Amino acid sequence: MDGLQLEHVPGLPAQLLVDIGEQRAVVMPSSADRRRLADLVTGAEDPPEGVVVRAGGPKRLVRLVPAEGGLLPHLTVLGNIVHGHKAARRLTTREARQQSHTRATNCGVENLLDRYPHQLTPGRRRLAGVARALGAHPRVLLLEDANGLPTWGSLLAISSNPDLRSSAILLITTSAARTAGFRYEE
Repeated sequence: MDGLQLEHVPGLPAQLLVDIGEQRAVVMPSSADRRRLADLVTGAEDPPEGVVVRAGGPKRLVRLVPAEGGLLPHLTVLGNIVHGHKAARRLTTREARQQSHTRATNCGVENLLDRYPHQLTPGRRRLAGVARALGAHPRVLLLEDANGLPTWGSLLAISSNPDLRSSAILLITTSAARTAGFRYEE
């Protein structure tokens, strides 16, 4: 499987499969549990005994977009997206800039490329974070959610963004009310 497969993870269904091009949402009881699941899927934490995590195929191509977008504050939006491209793949700066403009357009932040993260609304920071993460061509895209921010479903037009259709997308939230636009797993 090239997408995401989770089995026997406490707080989730016995088996959770998210294939490429699909999006799912899971509700965790607390923000600490939400973070733990993100760490488990990204490989930052080893799975406990009996838990199966297969993410992104053999190369584990997983990218996390934190609730606030995960942008580096000293870089512009373009700088952040270029950094995401160059950090994940061996590209020249020119190639990374060209691809970054395409990703920015697909994510709806093309008119914000010269701004810094603190100059953006929370929703635009999240979209810029998605554009940055997509530079790695992830097989699995994890979206962390937090109350008080725009919902991911209201921000992402998955059908109109070809980059999003090439990833398995998992929204990790603490509120079932914030899963609109995603298939919710109970």
